[in-house]
Amino acid sequence: MYQLQHVDSFTAWSRLISDAFVRLQSEQVSGGHFTATLGATMLGDIGLMRIQAKPHAVQRTENLTSSGDGDFYKVSYQLDGYGLLIQDGRETLLAPGDLAIYDTQRPYTLAFEKPASVMVALIPHDQFRLSQQQVSQLTAVSLKPTHPLSGTVAPLLRHLGSNLPAWDEFGGYQLARNTVDLLATALDGAMGGECHADAKSRQREMVNSYIEAHLDDVELGPARIAAAHFMSVRSLHALFEKEPFSVAALIRHRRLAKAARMLRDPLLADLPVQAIGAGWALLMRPVSAACSPRSSAQPRANTGMLHESWNTFLHAQAILLHARPRKKSGFTRS
Repeated sequence: MYQLQHVDSFTAWSRLISDAFVRLQSEQVSGGHFTATLGATMLGDIGLMRIQAKPHAVQRTENLTSSGDGDFYKVSYQLDGYGLLIQDGRETLLAPGDLAIYDTQRPYTLAFEKPASVMVALIPHDQFRLSQQQVSQLTAVSLKPTHPLSGTVAPLLRHLGSNLPAWDEFGGYQLARNTVDLLATALDGAMGGECHADAKSRQREMVNSYIEAHLDDVELGPARIAAAHFMSVRSLHALFEKEPFSVAALIRHRRLAKAARMLRDPLLADLPVQAIGAGWALLMRPVSAACSPRSSAQPRANTGMLHESWNTFLHAQAILLHARPRKKSGFTRS
């Protein structure tokens, strides 16, 4: 739900900005009376906020990155004034029209020496198409408005930020979701020449892209993926050995995310929840023992229901039913 808050002291601002999404340390960088305004909303699992404030700096310290308040990327789109973003040994000056990504799981600093206005999107790691390895090479690198790919995503970010109060009523989740997907495409394309991932990382990204493009294929599994990339199944599993998800778990995770998006999509409000759940559950068959060398091993930690049968998804689907947007006065609330 959209909230607009105005503060007229730096103490109040420090408390407000740290409580907004992830914990931060703040510092006032100039004297005089401090004022700031924060408009914020959550559209599904994507947070959006528009900030207008006098000079200050915020810092995500090493200690705060381990505070357990979530794994997120932030994308700042500079509206007015200038901001200095520092992360991963890089720094970039954000001018009006610039955008940049940074990771809340690693220390960063964002400073504004003069009054400024900025639009910020908060995106869960697992909802962003680029891998953490890719993003780590893009942090604190600005995408300038003169770049052709900036023109595909910057107007959407500006539009989202200019109309934050409206999205509760007019179902802005899908627009925010599409903007995040387009943002990943723009950053990947614009910065691709500057990314020097090793051969295994690049191969893993190719597999990830293949999985995303074939999620609706009932035959999608390690054997088919390995064949499509001219490698053995054993080599495919080795490629993902140190990743958060095995290949099979990654497929289930992506399908769960797709089903959740459909449940939140106001354009699909008339489609029965059971139809969405059953359709995706049919694609979530357990992987046969022959497909996975780790089938007899214990599941990886922190993967939750991803290692359960598709019946678990049906249970999750029933829970999501209660969170599905309800129609009101001809519109769907998100």
